Amino acid sequence: MDIYLFLYLVFVVAPIGTIIHECGHLFGAWATQADRITLSIGRGKQIMSFSGKKMQITIHAIFFLGGLAQSKRTTPYKAIEIIWVTFCGLVSSSIFAFLFYFLYNAYPSPYIQLLFLFNGWLAIVNSIPFKIKGMQSDGYTICKVILQSGKK
Repeated sequence: MDIYLFLYLVFVVAPIGTIIHECGHLFGAWATQADRITLSIGRGKQIMSFSGKKMQITIHAIFFLGGLAQSKRTTPYKAIEIIWVTFCGLVSSSIFAFLFYFLYNAYPSPYIQLLFLFNGWLAIVNSIPFKIKGMQSDGYTICKVILQSGKK
């Protein structure tokens, strides 16, 4: 991988893939009628923030280091709604991986290939249940909700 492709991966592909994935969660939250939805992209010092009626988007200085979507609702979420919101992130990454795959087949380019591979990687890795330093994958969240609802 040459330096230009690496920089493209870090500064373009990773943020785009993260935004796609987190917007999937936002769609799920919107569909379950969340009262407040927040999207945070990156880490470090906040450099931009946009707010609307129900949504707030914050961009941080190290914008290429992950993201987080959160939603709140006055009426507590049911287990199936939590699973839905979580699952939507996986679905959006998967859909875009397939779209970039077909685009790559039509117009072969390592730049399009990286978009396909990164979004596919996000979908697969986030499906695996794991928790590291307080951060948990979508797969972990789904498994936790299923196990907790099975105990009731």
